[in-house]
Amino acid sequence: MKLFMIISMLFVFALGITLLWREGLLKNTVHFIFAALFMACAVILRACLFDFESNDYLMFLQPWTDYFRANGGFRAVGESVGNYNLPYLYFLALFSYINIDELYLIKLLSVTFDVLLAWSCVKLASLFERGRLRLIVCFFAVFLCPTVVLNGAYWGQCDSIYAFFAVLSIYLALSDRPVDAMIAITASFAFKLQAVFVMPIFFVFLVAKKINWKHLFVFPLTYLILMFPALFAGRKLWDTLMLYVSQAGTVGDAMNYNAPSLTSMFSWGDGAEMWSKLLIIAAFAFMLGVFAFAIIGRKNLNKRLMFGMAVLLAIAIPYLLPHMHDRYFFVAGMLCIVLAVTDMRFGLMPVFAELASLHCYYAYFSRYYLVPPRLGGVLMLITLLLAITYIEINYKNSKNYENYS
Repeated sequence: MKLFMIISMLFVFALGITLLWREGLLKNTVHFIFAALFMACAVILRACLFDFESNDYLMFLQPWTDYFRANGGFRAVGESVGNYNLPYLYFLALFSYINIDELYLIKLLSVTFDVLLAWSCVKLASLFERGRLRLIVCFFAVFLCPTVVLNGAYWGQCDSIYAFFAVLSIYLALSDRPVDAMIAITASFAFKLQAVFVMPIFFVFLVAKKINWKHLFVFPLTYLILMFPALFAGRKLWDTLMLYVSQAGTVGDAMNYNAPSLTSMFSWGDGAEMWSKLLIIAAFAFMLGVFAFAIIGRKNLNKRLMFGMAVLLAIAIPYLLPHMHDRYFFVAGMLCIVLAVTDMRFGLMPVFAELASLHCYYAYFSRYYLVPPRLGGVLMLITLLLAITYIEINYKNSKNYENYS
């Protein structure tokens, strides 16, 4: 097991350095040394956390992997196993064949995508920032972000997977690669339902002609391809299509599940059901408002403005919705880092977002709130308002550029 850990961490180190090198960010010797040192620290930190077994691992991930091991591995993906979508279960089925503790395999998978997530954030940031040092800082701000480290290496969660594809999809769309962007956002959705917090930005891309209607057909085609292994193993097509719908009934009826959202700021009492419906309406109304803004100002939709709208939607939708969980602002936090790196005036934005989420992580593991839960909601509200400010500034800049032209 020690040999496996050493090889795994060397792989993660090499992957990170290789990606930075391929982006042309390590040509300077000082930058290379800086990156190597921080990469080594990030890898060692994660290695120290690998032995922890969370309740989620013990109650769900381990039993699911054991089920695959006892029922023929990939043959069992045709059966109803767990409540994660199938692409992630394919990995658990694969791990069932390997004579290594699945705890380490599951965490290695998440940590590998931590690296890829950091790289995707660098790619997105590179659309607005060319400075090598800033892009390196972006990479390590993501890779060493406390919630990213804890999510995969400690908790054993897989949010970095869907987040990687979500961030990559935004980069690809803004880079005029619509088919690739649709494939990426479909993969994000196929791994985690929380991709829906990012997916609305594709309407804005549609308005801005970054994608067109025919590209939307890539989504169902890609989704079916990702479901094919399970279909081949005997799973019914209807079951694969309705998996997220069936999960909706397991969310629970509490207004807040340890999330730094609006619902953390108030006591809802006996009217929780009514307020829940009103907040869902509010979230949809906010999204439609963003869509209306995009339509009205479509002539001024430059890359920065569209990126700002993606950040805003990723924050606002889970902020307004009821029944949210502690990890639902994961993508929003990563996008805030990209925004701050590319516009230093908003340097505090990812700090507020991270503190809001981190205090929820602390409460989950310690079963104790270090600060009142509503503080997380306040910090995330400030982050949301900063996102609106970013959009306002860039909209005015685009209008001024239009008038000057």
